[in-house]
Amino acid sequence: MNYTQIISTDNPALVIIAIDQSGSMMGPFTNHSMIVSKSEIATMIASAIINEMIFRSRHHGVLHRYFDFSVLGYSRQDVYPLVNSTLHPAPITVLDGITPTIKRRTIEHLTTDNHLFLALESYSEWFVPQAAGITPMVDMFDTVAEIASEWCNNQQNKDSFPPIIINITDGLDSTEYNKHLLEKSEAIKQIGTSDGKSLIFNIYIDSTPLSERHNFPNIDTLAAECNILPLAKMSSTLPELFHPIARKHNPTSAPNYRALCYNAVGLNIIPSLNFCCKLFKNR
Repeated sequence: MNYTQIISTDNPALVIIAIDQSGSMMGPFTNHSMIVSKSEIATMIASAIINEMIFRSRHHGVLHRYFDFSVLGYSRQDVYPLVNSTLHPAPITVLDGITPTIKRRTIEHLTTDNHLFLALESYSEWFVPQAAGITPMVDMFDTVAEIASEWCNNQQNKDSFPPIIINITDGLDSTEYNKHLLEKSEAIKQIGTSDGKSLIFNIYIDSTPLSERHNFPNIDTLAAECNILPLAKMSSTLPELFHPIARKHNPTSAPNYRALCYNAVGLNIIPSLNFCCKLFKNR
């Protein structure tokens, strides 16, 4: 597949963001000197991606339909919408004129000469962080498959850039459960348009990391016992379009990069997910 379709108002792209809101997401995560819950970090990442789509779609003050989007939460054996009132995708234009909640935190920064200073930083929050219950990731993937299939089967989208699914989670359960999830994720990867198959990105937030940070690693370099390997297998193999991004983070690795980010959870992950930078039609 080519993954070369120009994203425009005639051919918008579908972005589905799924956020794990199970009880384990209540656990702490340290981002710089800021200790927050994994649920808060997940909300920050998802909100920043939404802001990025809005930024990419706005031209001369007008928000254009460059994206259809769906933001899902999953917990307690349920999958539910977080930004809109429905699970079905909505054009990014529905967010025109809507302002997210602005949060502020004081964060310590260390200068190059080892001096600490405090800075007040702001970030957007498009939905309220939550963390309760179990992790119904299988149900989430079933919902994602239904949404992506319906969108791709729409005649208006048949030639569009294929769906991009971004799953933000703090990990998986048993080996048997992982195998079932792998089957579900592989089925989603077969859904697509004439331009290519769906791409699944997994953003893995781990409060007790057993591995170094990874951005789009070469799966061949991951040890068999590595705790991120199951989610790496569930992630898409990055098409050539994304190789420059992956090489930037893995200068000594060859292709066979996976669409996985492990504990690279600060907002610096967003430039890596500017997946459509060179696919936009001149507006």
